[in-house]
Amino acid sequence: MAQKQRRRKRRRSEVAFVIKLFIMVLLVIFIFEGRLIYTLFTFDSAGRVVTQVNEEETETDSMKEENEAGTRSGTASGTGAALNSYGTYLAGLSDAGVSQDAEVREPHATVSNPDSAAIVGEQEEAVDDTYFSNAVFIGDSRMEGFRNTSGITQGTFFTSVGMSLDSMTSDKIISDGTDTMTVAAALSGGTYGKIYIMLGANDLGEYSWDDFKSGLVSVTRRFLEIQPDAILYICSCIYVEEDKVTTGDYINNENVDQLNEVLLEVCEDQGYYYLDLNEELSDGYGSLALDASEDGVHLTVESCKKMLNYLKTHYVSAEASEAETETESESETG
Repeated sequence: MAQKQRRRKRRRSEVAFVIKLFIMVLLVIFIFEGRLIYTLFTFDSAGRVVTQVNEEETETDSMKEENEAGTRSGTASGTGAALNSYGTYLAGLSDAGVSQDAEVREPHATVSNPDSAAIVGEQEEAVDDTYFSNAVFIGDSRMEGFRNTSGITQGTFFTSVGMSLDSMTSDKIISDGTDTMTVAAALSGGTYGKIYIMLGANDLGEYSWDDFKSGLVSVTRRFLEIQPDAILYICSCIYVEEDKVTTGDYINNENVDQLNEVLLEVCEDQGYYYLDLNEELSDGYGSLALDASEDGVHLTVESCKKMLNYLKTHYVSAEASEAETETESESETG
């Protein structure tokens, strides 16, 4: 009996041992497999993250390359989408930030008849200031600003702020320091080989163009009666920067163009010489160049210097003027 009980206990112990062993094996397998599953899951997630990051970096690099290519294209052509602060393009805008639907500015000729023989062309060699030693400059505040800031060292100036065709014709607006006199009287006080006339800014909106033309012809003929050997230059009325002008809506570039057409016609009809200053000072679109004036009318120092350089390269020699006069006289005689 006792022996049977010992056998039963031994069997129970063996069974318990097997069960414990089995449980331990299961635990080992569970722990091992769990770590394996965790590792595989983590690796797969990390792989997906890395792949996603790499894909995003590739897309970013691609966008940068496209943006750089677009920038180069926009710079070269002057059109296309505008690049914003984030490095992407804004549809409908040019690289200047102007809507493509906005009105496109067309290049604007500064003279009504570019082939006119009265227009003084550019010479190969520039003259120095001695060319102006026997010259007289007549004009308004723009001409006065030219005298004061261009750096010109020679020449006589008969200028008056606000000078117009009427005041140039008959008013005592020229001062010699002790007295005032008319422009014609001032001209009578010396001998001049060249006369430069600049006016028009104070005449816009004042006359009909026909009246202005006849008045200008009358006064310039009077000046040449006083100085018969002088070359007479008429300067174009310089454009304005309309956004800055506050003195009246009649001071606009449409009126300037019409006035200049009259000035050129007078030069063509009378044998005078026309200086197209807007060739140098305009923006190419029928307006004064940006930043060429503080108030939209009167020129800056830099612009006055440009004007002087223009006069030094656009001139007529006395010999050429005499030859043209003789040719015209022969044509009229024939």
